[in-house]
Amino acid sequence: MKGMMILLGALCISASAQAFESKTISTGTKTKVQIDVPNVGKRVCFYDDKAYSLGAVISVEKILLECLPEKSFEQNGALSWHKVGV
Repeated sequence: MKGMMILLGALCISASAQAFESKTISTGTKTKVQIDVPNVGKRVCFYDDKAYSLGAVISVEKILLECLPEKSFEQNGALSWHKVGV
């Protein structure tokens, strides 16, 4: 009985060692795609294909807009346009 338990334990260790063996899978030689967008990750507001920083004020059809945090409680969140004086 004790010999059977030792054999069973050895088989389990052997099986688990095989499960963790390193395997290499080839994915071919495809070219990497790289996207280089200068404003990705920056906190800006966009208008007319231009990026504006925090605090910028613009006039659109006689309405003043200010670039401010989208949510007042976030310090590093997204920015958005808000009407000035509203």
